[in-house]
Order: sequence, then structure tokens, then C-alpha cells
Amino acid sequence: MLKQVVTTLKMVPVFESVNIPFVAQFLDSDRKLQPNDVMEGAATDMLAELARWTEALRPLRRPAVAPAA
Repeated sequence: MLKQVVTTLKMVPVFESVNIPFVAQFLDSDRKLQPNDVMEGAATDMLAELARWTEALRPLRRPAVAPAA
């Protein structure tokens, strides 16, 4: 049902994600995340998909009519 709401708001659902189970075990002494190979791969995939959507939707972000001077 969330997908229907998201698309109604003209948002695009991106299915790639980075899951961090039991996040506390990936925090160092400064509470900074230390990702493993799976998380890094998932982040790479997600960012690649976001870049793909960015290029695909770029024409829609341009103004339809030039602003009046």
C-alpha cells in the first residue's frame, strides 16, 4: 500500500536498499558504522540505481516554460 501512496506523491520507489541487521555490532568505539562487504555491495547497487533514476528523471525537473524576465 505504501507504493501506491509514494507514486501518488510523484515519488519513485527504489527497491535496492542497504539492510543493517543488529546495527550495534557494526559500530566502533566512536559509534561510527563499520560496514561489511555485503553492506558495501548493497550501497553500491543502491547508489547506481539512484544515479540511473536521476538521469532518467532529469528532463522532468526542467521548467516547462522559461520564467518571465
